[in-house]
Amino acid sequence: MSRVLSIDVMRGAALVGMVIVHFVVYYGDHSATGTWPYFLVNHALGDWGAAAFLMLMGMSQVLSAEKRSGGPALELKRALVRGGFLFLVGLLMLAVTWGPARIWQWDILTMMGTMTVVVFFCRFAPSVLLIAGSLVIALASPWLRRNVDFEAAWGGPFIQVPVISDAFPGILLDPSGAFQVIWTVPDVVRGFLFAGEFPLFPWALFPVVGVVIGRRVVRGRIAGDLPLLAIIGGLLVCLGLGGAWASLLRPSSVVRDFLSPLSIYPDSFTMIAVQLGMSLLVFTGFSAWFDRPGRDPAKAGPVVRACSRASRSSLTFYFLHYLLVGWPLAIVHLFRGRPAVAALLGVWPSLAAGLAAVVLLQGLLVVWERRQGRFSLEWWLAALSPASPSASGSAQRL
Repeated sequence: MSRVLSIDVMRGAALVGMVIVHFVVYYGDHSATGTWPYFLVNHALGDWGAAAFLMLMGMSQVLSAEKRSGGPALELKRALVRGGFLFLVGLLMLAVTWGPARIWQWDILTMMGTMTVVVFFCRFAPSVLLIAGSLVIALASPWLRRNVDFEAAWGGPFIQVPVISDAFPGILLDPSGAFQVIWTVPDVVRGFLFAGEFPLFPWALFPVVGVVIGRRVVRGRIAGDLPLLAIIGGLLVCLGLGGAWASLLRPSSVVRDFLSPLSIYPDSFTMIAVQLGMSLLVFTGFSAWFDRPGRDPAKAGPVVRACSRASRSSLTFYFLHYLLVGWPLAIVHLFRGRPAVAALLGVWPSLAAGLAAVVLLQGLLVVWERRQGRFSLEWWLAALSPASPSASGSAQRL
């Protein structure tokens, strides 16, 4: 199969969105948090982007499997190598950005490394079982984390998100602090499973749903599925928003209840529905537009080319953007003598910094492409992955 333009563009858009989100969140000061641009970037763009990125990861794994030759044993080796590589790169990224003490905060790359191996085994299960499994993960997550003290894990009680809470008090909550990394085996395991930034429960459901959709793409049936996906996506968004509104009528917990306020840390049951619904809606729109018959990908505009470029080098793009976020903050901290995280710029300068980082990263990728991507993270991953008996390995996608 050739590359699917809608998937490339959507993944690239999610990556670019993540860069902007992280600059606004990590650079924006107290004055920025009470503005609409901050809210829209952090929660409208950020909450969608993380879920969409994971869903696309599951889809891409299915498409990539169609391109490669080799039996199940070779494919398992590839999945183990790829998953282990992503997991270790995720730990390395946190170590070189925030310091080794922060490696167990469980960023999205460690989640993706784990799910790369899980997705390999998902390929052998029928789609109906995968959909049922995703539903079980969503339903089980509030129950499984009933014994997790999230206020202790995140350094304080949940607080209302500014701006949106002026109109709908209590509908969207955030932790009052950052995830507290504790170097004990129980705490590390608890963070990986339930309490970290991207724990296995419930974030595992998004790649699994992606596997089901990816199968429809591979079989050439996705065009006929788009109306149904749009309906399901719309219903999920309504379910999530309706459940969050209903939670305001009685005391509820983002950690334990199904009718709960929206929250991404932890991912509340209502937020899961909104994120999955929005991911399906955006994908249906992208697929209907970019994959329509007669469209020539060679005539794509500069924005589409930029998103596709970021998608092809997604691991390198994501890794480098974290360094661009963290290292300047560390330098400012060194000279100021006090932390600069979330205390450096207003909302518009932090947004401009994110856009400048996107331009810089695009320039680096252009230079890298001219050198055939040598020594990029994708290049190293391809070099480490077992090759097919009939062909050498090629750079794979995140």
